[in-house]
Amino acid sequence: MLLPATVFFVILAVATTLVGMLPGLIRARIWIGFPIGLVLIVSTGVVGLLIGGNARLDGWLAGGALLAIVATRLWMPRWSSFGAQLFATATLAALFYLLYAGSLTYTGHHGPIYFTASTLLLLLELAALALPTSYLFEIVDALSRRDDPVKALDPQYLPKVAIQVPAYNEPVEVVTETLRSLAELDYPDLIVQVVDNNTPEEVTWRALETLCNELGPRFQFMHLENWPGYKAGALNEATRRLPADVEVLGIVDSDYVVKPDWLRNVVGHFADPRVAFVQTPQNYRDWEDDQYLRGLYYSYLYFFVITMPARQHRNAIIFAGTMGLIRRKVLDEIGGWNAEVVTEDAEASLRMLARGYAGIYEPRAFGAGLMPLSFDGLKKQRFRWALGGVQILRLHWRRLLLSRQGDRLTVGQRVHYLLGNVQWFGDPLMAVFTVLLLFTAIATASHHQLPIRSLTGAVLGLPIAFLATGLLRAVWAMKLKTQCTWRDALAGLQVWFALSWVVSMACIRGLLRFHSAFLRTPKEREGEGRLLHALKSAQIEAMMAGAGVAAAIVMVVRVPSFATAAIALLLLFQASIYANAPWAGAAAEGIKLTPLRRAYKSSPQNTGVRPYQGERGLLAVSAVAGLVVLVLILIASIAIPPVAPGEPFTPQPAPAQTPVASSARTNSPSPSPSSSPAPSPSPRPSASPSPSPSPSPTPS
Repeated sequence: MLLPATVFFVILAVATTLVGMLPGLIRARIWIGFPIGLVLIVSTGVVGLLIGGNARLDGWLAGGALLAIVATRLWMPRWSSFGAQLFATATLAALFYLLYAGSLTYTGHHGPIYFTASTLLLLLELAALALPTSYLFEIVDALSRRDDPVKALDPQYLPKVAIQVPAYNEPVEVVTETLRSLAELDYPDLIVQVVDNNTPEEVTWRALETLCNELGPRFQFMHLENWPGYKAGALNEATRRLPADVEVLGIVDSDYVVKPDWLRNVVGHFADPRVAFVQTPQNYRDWEDDQYLRGLYYSYLYFFVITMPARQHRNAIIFAGTMGLIRRKVLDEIGGWNAEVVTEDAEASLRMLARGYAGIYEPRAFGAGLMPLSFDGLKKQRFRWALGGVQILRLHWRRLLLSRQGDRLTVGQRVHYLLGNVQWFGDPLMAVFTVLLLFTAIATASHHQLPIRSLTGAVLGLPIAFLATGLLRAVWAMKLKTQCTWRDALAGLQVWFALSWVVSMACIRGLLRFHSAFLRTPKEREGEGRLLHALKSAQIEAMMAGAGVAAAIVMVVRVPSFATAAIALLLLFQASIYANAPWAGAAAEGIKLTPLRRAYKSSPQNTGVRPYQGERGLLAVSAVAGLVVLVLILIASIAIPPVAPGEPFTPQPAPAQTPVASSARTNSPSPSPSSSPAPSPSPRPSASPSPSPSPSPTPS
């Protein structure tokens, strides 16, 4: 029963995803969405009847699907009927797949090695399906939910505001645009505090000081020498030096150009004493002429058009730093910015919400900055964001999982903050599945079976279906909310994929050490070709992609079958994810340098350079060593002659300490002496453990 039910709900979820992409359907009223959804349920039942011939079972499954959709709509009454169906059917498909995989794992007589390895695989599948379910919740909540009433602000409330501009070794050409735009702000009582933090060259920060003097009395400049705590430490000291009558602080990165009406359009929210911070989107400029930059732009924008609106529905947004305002009194109340966390802005917003305050997300963009022009700089930025997410989990996991006395976090706030940081682990989870698939390919090519549960036959199409629909929903949501083209949305997906390995490194380092060193990437040497530098900046990803392609080819050549073809397809997809890193490196090297871009290339905002202490990339060395071992094993497997068609094949179980691979014996009969060796397919169930479509918190 579990297998037909799984197939039924997978087909229904795929059909609902495809039909849901019709214009306007995701937000359609119930008298439109419900009948179309009902037709899909009936059609899926007919398909199930043709496949299995069990009308009674298909009737029960159709009724169960309808009941789940109604229950989801009652649970989330502001969702559209079709949005509820999209979430309910995908969740049912994942649930029944896990039940089916569990039945394969725990039925029959197996040894302790099989039981342990298969249980670990099932837990990985659970995580791999739970993460895309959380992404889907955000998508449905952002796309199908009826708009909440607009929160009124008081346009007459005009407290004294200080805009803080943190800078470290910034080219004066870049900061000049920012400060001149701040000089044009239409606001009566304003201070602009430029905070230079540890810039080593005096000539650089002196030029910035001179510029502030030229812009008038609104501008205050301070230089901090050998100051601890990075940006957080510098801002804490800057806030301490502000006049006592400053009530609201604003953060603007040194590469942003701000619209004159920003403050007048958002400060009025602070008339409500419950409001602790107001965040507007981080937007970007100077990207339209380059396809790589277009993809990067939309990959950033996803968070602010999908994730933040969904979090706003439950008062669970993050303070993302730049282009945000914060009530000074509340910041003092929580003890200021936490210099121990590299994403101090997101961490501070959690502590403010825990005290019962509110955060407001204003979806209009009032400023635009510059995106990293080098892949090295982008990797360092994403490494810091992911590391900060892990630090927040380590610091606040009790607060998020347990209801503590004095905390006023709601269930919705806990769930959003917990999942928002856990979602970073989709990338290391994907790396684990890649390794499992590599070992599966090696074992299959060597005509071995590993002691772990596997899927066979047409059931191997289920992981591919999960994979395809999960990615399709993410790209469709990006296109729908940003109004970009399909090509730009796919380029955004490529950027997510390109950063998968660096996010994995950040998560692992964050788990091993709370105070982890920042990422170091290869520096471009004088005279070094652009293509060579691009490959150097993504050498590990290139090796993983190459190993995946080689393993897939060898496995299919040595053991041709439908099962090995399905595994090879999954392995090629995994390889393509990592192959996007050298693509991104080469594409970034090809960006045309305008005068502004040329100046910005030396900015730490672009290079990701920060004061650095600590370890020297031991994880990267270990990863390279591990890949070399995999390649050697693969070469050895090619050297083993294939089993003759009439020769019996006896599986050789791996020892207990062998890493869990994604293949093994099944409940199907053992191959006869005349049969081909049974491949060892891996149930790679979902599109995400692939990189998170929401770069989770995107603090500046």
